[in-house]
Amino acid sequence: MTTLIEFVAHYSLWLYGLCALGFLFYLRMAWVAEQERERALFSLEREAAIGKRRRAIGMAFVMISLAGGVYFVANSLEPRLELSAQNNATPTSPLLMPTPTPTFAPPTPSPTATPTRKPRKRAPAPTPTPTPTPTPAPRLPPCPNPKARLTYPTVNATLKGTVQVFGSACVDNFWYYKFEFRSEDFPDEWHFIQRYDAPVEDGPLGVWDTSILPAGTYSFRLVVVDRTGNYPPPCEVRVTIEH
Repeated sequence: MTTLIEFVAHYSLWLYGLCALGFLFYLRMAWVAEQERERALFSLEREAAIGKRRRAIGMAFVMISLAGGVYFVANSLEPRLELSAQNNATPTSPLLMPTPTPTFAPPTPSPTATPTRKPRKRAPAPTPTPTPTPTPAPRLPPCPNPKARLTYPTVNATLKGTVQVFGSACVDNFWYYKFEFRSEDFPDEWHFIQRYDAPVEDGPLGVWDTSILPAGTYSFRLVVVDRTGNYPPPCEVRVTIEH
């Protein structure tokens, strides 16, 4: 059933076209039958033409109903199927937190001993030079698959407004990729953001408008799906949204 829904959603444009051609074909058949009825000289011929017209009109309505069914599957069932797959996705390994590097203070020089009989001035103690604290470089999320990874946002990045997302989404037998997020307050609820159908390698993947979300801590992930409907472990990153 899942495969049928994905097939209908993927080829929905072709199915719309076939339904439209079928509708036009049966509409013309009904028009031809009406012309035959008007030209008929005998009642038996008129009844046959009327029956032919009714069948053609009925089939035209069947084509319209099929088109409506395709629209329902592509725009209602398929998104629900994606949401169900998101809730059952394999959880990503927990993020590793950076270990702070300890900073050692410079040694304090020992004072010079002063003779008792001939006092001498002691040399001034050198002023210790403070050691600058290095600024940590942005850290990428630990995504195992290089063809399904994020390069921005990075781990614990602070985001504001519309954010440009960078990375790679080009797995073998590629179908599409999508963005999802969840709040730290509701860790089991992933929410769909956007879907893209073209593969990308080390470039811009899309945008995420964070202005519509309350400030706080969130998880953002990239899911890359192949033609079989499967996908490697999503690339997930923890971020902070501010306004």
